[in-house]
Amino acid sequence: MRRRAAVALALARPTVRSLPWRLLGGGWALGVAVAAVPALFALHLPAAVLADVARAAALCGAVGTAFALDDPARHTTGTVPVPRPLRQTLRVAVAGLAGALWWAAVLGAVRAGADAGTWAGVPAGALTVEAAALSGLALALAGAAVRFSAVRLPGPAVAAALPAPPVAAAVFLPDGYALFVPPGDPRWADAHTLWAGILTATLAVWAACALEPRHRIGRAPGRTRAGEERGGARPGVAR
Repeated sequence: MRRRAAVALALARPTVRSLPWRLLGGGWALGVAVAAVPALFALHLPAAVLADVARAAALCGAVGTAFALDDPARHTTGTVPVPRPLRQTLRVAVAGLAGALWWAAVLGAVRAGADAGTWAGVPAGALTVEAAALSGLALALAGAAVRFSAVRLPGPAVAAALPAPPVAAAVFLPDGYALFVPPGDPRWADAHTLWAGILTATLAVWAACALEPRHRIGRAPGRTRAGEERGGARPGVAR
C-alpha cells in the first residue's frame, strides 16, 4: 500500500501536465458562462428556471470532462510498470478535484443571479448529484471507448454523443421515471434516487473499463513487427 501511494505521488505531477486542460477548461468555462447569464443580465428567474440553468451548466461541464482520458501518447510509448487502473484513477482524481472547484463556481454564479428567497428554493445538493452523474456518464463512455478500441482520443466522439442520453431521457421516459423535474415537484425524491443510481452505475462502468485488457487491441501506429524485433520494445497497452 505504501509503495502504491508513493508511485501515485510520483505520478501526480506528470498526470497534471498530461491532462488536456484547454479542452477540459473549455467545457467548464462555457458552463460558468451559462450559469452567470441571470446575474449578468439581471434576470429575476424562479427557482425552477435557475435549476435548469444549473443543469445546462452541468451538461457543458460533462462535455469538458469527456476529454479527461484523452492521451495522444497512449500508443507511442512502451509498456509501463504502472497499472492502467492507477493511471486512469489519477487522471480522474485530478480532473475531479478541478471539476469540484468548477462546480462551486457554477453554483456561485447561479447564486449571484438570485435573491435569498429564490436561492432557498434551489436544491444545490441534489443538483450536484445530477452534475456528478452527467460527468460520470462522460467518463463511462470515454472509458469504454479506450477499453474496447485502439482510440487515443475518445473525447471528441464522447463529447458529441453526450447530450443525446439526457435529451432522450427528457423526451422518452414516462412521468414516473422522469429525471429533469422542477424543485418542489412530488417526483423530486424519486428522480434523485434515479440520479444517484445513474452516478453509481456510470462510475462502476468506468472502473470496470479501467482494468487492463487481456489482449492488446490493434498495433501501435508507426510500428512494424520487424521494428519491434530490432528495438525489443513492445507496443503500449491502451491506458
